[in-house]
Amino acid sequence: MAAEKAAPKEDGKKGEPSKDDAKGKKKEEKKEAELSDEDLALKENLELMVTRSSDSKAGVAKLAMETMRSEIKSSTSSMTSVPKPLKFLRPHLQTLKDTFAKMKKPEENKKLLADIISLLAMTDAPVENVMPESLKYRLLGSDEDIGTWGHEYVRNLASEIGTEFHRRQEEAGTDSMQVDNEDLMGLINVIVPFHMKHNAEPEAVDLLIEVERLDILADHVTTANHARTCLYLFSCSSYLPEPEDAEVLKVAHAIFMKVEKYTEAMRVACRLGVQETMEQTFNAADDKLVKRQMCYMLARHGHPLKLDEGPCEVTDGDELEELQQIMSNSNLSANYLTLARDLDVMEAKLPEDIYKTHLIEGRAPAGAAVDSARANLASTFVNAFVNAGFGQDKLLTTSEGAEGGEGDAGAGSNVSWIFKNKDHGKMSAAASLGSILLWDVDDGLPRVDNYLYSMEQQVVAGGLLAVGLINVNVRNDCDPAYGLLYESVNKEDSSVRIGAIMGLGLAYAGCQKEEVQELLVPIITDESVPMDVVAFAALSLGLVFVGTCHEECVQAIVQALMLRPEKDLEHPFTKFLCLGLGLLFLQRQAEVEATLEVAKTLCPRVSEFLQVTLEVCAYAGSGNVLKVQAMLARCGAHPDLDGDETAEGEEPAAGESGEVESKEWLPPPPPIAAP
Repeated sequence: MAAEKAAPKEDGKKGEPSKDDAKGKKKEEKKEAELSDEDLALKENLELMVTRSSDSKAGVAKLAMETMRSEIKSSTSSMTSVPKPLKFLRPHLQTLKDTFAKMKKPEENKKLLADIISLLAMTDAPVENVMPESLKYRLLGSDEDIGTWGHEYVRNLASEIGTEFHRRQEEAGTDSMQVDNEDLMGLINVIVPFHMKHNAEPEAVDLLIEVERLDILADHVTTANHARTCLYLFSCSSYLPEPEDAEVLKVAHAIFMKVEKYTEAMRVACRLGVQETMEQTFNAADDKLVKRQMCYMLARHGHPLKLDEGPCEVTDGDELEELQQIMSNSNLSANYLTLARDLDVMEAKLPEDIYKTHLIEGRAPAGAAVDSARANLASTFVNAFVNAGFGQDKLLTTSEGAEGGEGDAGAGSNVSWIFKNKDHGKMSAAASLGSILLWDVDDGLPRVDNYLYSMEQQVVAGGLLAVGLINVNVRNDCDPAYGLLYESVNKEDSSVRIGAIMGLGLAYAGCQKEEVQELLVPIITDESVPMDVVAFAALSLGLVFVGTCHEECVQAIVQALMLRPEKDLEHPFTKFLCLGLGLLFLQRQAEVEATLEVAKTLCPRVSEFLQVTLEVCAYAGSGNVLKVQAMLARCGAHPDLDGDETAEGEEPAAGESGEVESKEWLPPPPPIAAP
């Protein structure tokens, strides 16, 4: 009986709703209770419109869709809330999709419904290998302005276009060029103008880069938004692989040309380093002042144009002379000194003014000052840099005064300071005069000329180097630097040869002067020439033909590295050979790959150093993130030095004292600080 009585109770419990269902209903009732009367009315109205959108009568269905569209467009949202019409319609998305699938006529109603579904599908999770639904229904929708649906909707479409474009490319595989993207391009041609008009230039650029159609960007740029657009293009170029980085810069150049900002266009052309682009930019400008500004820019970047003939020919004689003078940097020294006078910094400084040793306690000299060759050499360099280009200083260009007599005053330099140095210090002291007289060819060369006839070979070498420094980046029809230096390149003394070779490298840096190549290549390939002379010859060639990948220069340096005996490659100056080769590929990026492969076959002593140097020079200033990461990985790697330590440890066994004696000068290790 107990079992019979219990059974009905159990049956009764089964018929009752479960606790979970009851809780769910209570939550729904609570949510509905939380809605205001206005929101509740809106929800009920939208649900009614969803039902009526599937009505058999086309007019009723159209009215329902128009009502939903107007409610969505008129709704507002905040940073923390979703527009209420979207929130109320989202649960009915599948219903609307089913209605769209069943709907056949009229076509206008289908397009109106597709617009609504496209907006509601923004929150759908993407499905792999399938077109995103928001984009799919947008392509099936009406042709009205998509901007009326809001900026966030347009941004979502742009991201889905990029996803769909790459999906199609992957599916096509090797035939990716044959993919039909006309439907996407129709939408892109609507989105890009919208972004450009609403201060969203970076988003427009990103979209066009994704679909590989950056060439149409210039059509939508105006004088109002060109600055922001080009600034973003410059930023993008640093993170794009080649040749895409150059393509981005070409688009920036086209934009500047379109809005007639020729000086900015010339800046981009100089960065591209393409002669035809520079010539095109120069010819596009009609304003004489703008042309002068471009001449200053070209002179500064070392890309002079031929103005007396060729595509950039200037017919006006007076204007031609003025522009050639600017581009040759003939007035560079005078302009620099004018700026120095305006800033009131013309007064020459002594090295002591830089050291400020009198401010350091315990450093005051106790007795008479004693000359030190090392201290004098340091003062020579400090003096050369701090007074560079000013044409005067208090060590070299100041005569001895009454004691020096007229002869010293005529020489225009303090010769006694040079002889306070020893050996190579004399060469540095004489060469430092070139730094002080930087760019002043007319006045500087006569003042250096005396050093070229000195009995001291080191002083002659310094004088030759000073000639090169004075002529740095200055073009002169008389070509005085080459006339003074070329004979000394083949002198017997190595110091004089090095001074002349480096003088040529500095004087004609970036000029691609063929006479220098004809003079220096035989020196590099001659195995009887000392290694230090060969190294500086390679470095000078790298300076003169910097960034040109000059074939003969590359072959000469590679040949020297391959054919020189291993003993020569142990010379410290071998690194200058590698640097000279690297300079030839400066900023040329992928063009260095073939030479890198050759570098891997060289002697292990120079192979790795040469590879790093070539990569660093080739990608200098490119902002290539992958190369930066590779270089950081090299910095973090610790080479295995066990073999070197063993070899070094075996040497003292023969002499018993080599290792100990070689380290006697080392200071004791510092104490380890307590934690």
